[in-house]
Amino acid sequence: MLSYRIKKATQTKEPHPSLILIHGYGSNMDDLFSFANYLPEQYTIISLQAPMESPFGGGAWYSINFDSNSEKWSDNDEAKTSLVKIIDQLDYFTSTYELNPKDISLIGFSQGAILSWALLLDHPFLFRRAICMSGYINYELLQKPLREYQDVLAYCSHGSNDLTIPYEWAKSSIEYLKVKNPKVVFNTYPDGHNLSQENFESFLKWIKKTNLE
Repeated sequence: MLSYRIKKATQTKEPHPSLILIHGYGSNMDDLFSFANYLPEQYTIISLQAPMESPFGGGAWYSINFDSNSEKWSDNDEAKTSLVKIIDQLDYFTSTYELNPKDISLIGFSQGAILSWALLLDHPFLFRRAICMSGYINYELLQKPLREYQDVLAYCSHGSNDLTIPYEWAKSSIEYLKVKNPKVVFNTYPDGHNLSQENFESFLKWIKKTNLE
């Protein structure tokens, strides 16, 4: 079972809506959980810990390697294993913390955003929406071609000066998805590989706007 941090909802009756936080490469469950107190109080907040250790400290959902030409590649088999671990733990969270299975949302950053895209696209009956920051859609993690996905509800953002995950990786994949998914919001910020205050305030407004009544 994945380790996690939790902040229980305080303003709604059971079952509660929830936000599941998925951190980036080299980070840990405390990173995104640090702004749990700023998220809406009607949500139960669960921040997951990646199952692997990165070579530079912190956790990893899958390995990132460099070949002989210094080109970066991801271990997609490890990524798929992490996706299964997250899905397998949902029933435990739902029953233990009395969550609403129809209102589970994702918030992912970097590597966590890449996984969030795969979870949202391939499991629309498990996840209602996602916030994907500083990541991109990895086609090799999906079960079908990107053009076949519809009715996706997502907020995504990327820094135009991101040196870790190139802006064009995010823009090209997300713009392709938006052709059939007008409910996908993609915001660009003059940032690097980070979450700015402006971006944070923007996705908080989006959460409120897309809440279930």
